[in-house]
Amino acid sequence: MSYITIDSSTSSTTVIVFDEDLKIIKKFQKEHKQIYTKDGFVEHDLEEIYQNLIYLVKRASEILPDPKFISLTNQRETFGLFEKKTGKPVHNAIVWQCTRGQSFCDDILSNENLNRLILEKTGLKISSFFSGSKLNWAIRNIDNLKPKLQSGEVLFGTIDTYLIYRLTNLQHYVTDTTNASRTLLFNCEKNIWDNELLETFDIGEIKLPLIKSSADNFGESNFEGAFKKNIMITGVAGDAQASFFANSCFNKGDTKITTGTGFNIQTNIGNEFLIDSNFFTSLAYTNNNKNVYALECLSSFAGATISWLKNNLNIINSAAESEEMSNALENNGGVYLVPAFTGLGPPYWINNAKAAFFGIGASTNKNHIVRASLESVAYQMVVYLEFLANTKKIKPESLAIDGGMVKNIFFVQIIADLLGIEVHIPEIEEMSSYGSLLFGIKKYNNINDFSDLSNFKLQRKIISPKKNEVILSSYEKWKAIIDKHFM
Repeated sequence: MSYITIDSSTSSTTVIVFDEDLKIIKKFQKEHKQIYTKDGFVEHDLEEIYQNLIYLVKRASEILPDPKFISLTNQRETFGLFEKKTGKPVHNAIVWQCTRGQSFCDDILSNENLNRLILEKTGLKISSFFSGSKLNWAIRNIDNLKPKLQSGEVLFGTIDTYLIYRLTNLQHYVTDTTNASRTLLFNCEKNIWDNELLETFDIGEIKLPLIKSSADNFGESNFEGAFKKNIMITGVAGDAQASFFANSCFNKGDTKITTGTGFNIQTNIGNEFLIDSNFFTSLAYTNNNKNVYALECLSSFAGATISWLKNNLNIINSAAESEEMSNALENNGGVYLVPAFTGLGPPYWINNAKAAFFGIGASTNKNHIVRASLESVAYQMVVYLEFLANTKKIKPESLAIDGGMVKNIFFVQIIADLLGIEVHIPEIEEMSSYGSLLFGIKKYNNINDFSDLSNFKLQRKIISPKKNEVILSSYEKWKAIIDKHFM
């Protein structure tokens, strides 16, 4: 007997079967549609996501008919609206990438007091990235939604909440602290839905899900007959926090980077809810009724920069080619990319900045363009971690990196060389799934001391730093370009 995990991500649902030694036996995956409306909004079909989950779990149950429990990790900030009586969606899911709440955010940004209120209660800045502004949009634009929310006829929930409600035959309307913390409606110090925040977003008094820690019992389900008996659902967390937990970031200063379309950096800062307008403060996880917080950096462009080279410029055929072409050069030929495709994020915070190449000359070829682009992704990460070290005196002794870009050793080596520390790459890519599994094991085995989870720490490939004057010089010139042309 072993375990099944579910990862309901932005693009797909992945169900993984793990054996007793936490090795992957089998992985099942199914993509769901990305719905772009005429207004440019981004949505998902909640019913499709639920049916995909059931289909995949039924396939997994053929291999493992009696799992100890099933855990769940999910895309953060995306939310659904669904009927209390049936669990059926009343609207497509509104996705974290969607900007339909931007006009409301713009109004808030002009009010210093409200900005401060949101920062002090949530650790986050007002942004359409989070759920609150988009729920406000829904209330203003979907007929009769507000009275139905207030009466409890329609329920609001992040993806974990919606799926668990359906899976448990409408018996458990719940979420965990990590998902609740990304709504801008949740007080991340008191672990409660906050009336002042609900009032700020003009949402009013509505029924909201019961909040639990990630390592708790979220109900039981037979997954529409996939199993002969009900299976406990435990180990529920937003994907970035689950990855943080999987990387054993249990001590102050422990840092991980998750790479994908964008990148996410989280650094453990302990139990103190540190507020700083230069950083996001995230609720990383809750342990024994105490929150552990992380400083967080978000960027929309990491792997997306490489995809841009492939799909827009047509100068590479695959992401792997970016490493080959970069290694073919001794240096970048004086070519630099400032990858401000959606503005320059932390530590610069220049939202209206535009991406630009510098240093292109007659001898520039596509290899230089590719190498400059790949370097720029690493530089964004390093400049943030340098800023963290300089302003907060927090410097990790080593760094964990997971996600798709870790296959590119040229890219990972840049980070190790510039920071002068080891970079650890875990043996599996599915770190969000592994993190939710560890939360479930913590509950199932009644583990309180994190040292007891050390037996479950993954093997890692270690990239040691090298003395690299070429990259160091390039990085300093890249920062100088930003200082001169953007600041």
